Amino acid sequence: MLVDVYLNRRLQPRAWSVREGGRVSRHVPAIALMDVVFIVHPAAVARVQRLGQRAVCAYARGVPIEAPRYPAAVRVSFDPFEAAAFTLDDGTTVLRASLVHFLEDRSCWAVL
Repeated sequence: MLVDVYLNRRLQPRAWSVREGGRVSRHVPAIALMDVVFIVHPAAVARVQRLGQRAVCAYARGVPIEAPRYPAAVRVSFDPFEAAAFTLDDGTTVLRASLVHFLEDRSCWAVL
């Protein structure tokens, strides 16, 4: 089953929200997904940039799995105030990944 995962900054402590069938089903400190597609809604990003308020405008969609973290994984991030896409540390846009780990420290690591 495909799920959507995004960082929920309103929760204390911050956690990853997992959305199934259009509804948030749970909040988890860490999760791994396979066959991931990174989705960004340009109109929502424009609204966030215009108002200066955070909102859910991007998420990762994939299949939840239990998997070890790979040493070859690269850090992926999303900041609507810097770029309207998921990016690597060097600024390269990322659209998909075979495996993504969302960690407790709120970082995201992908095997492309």
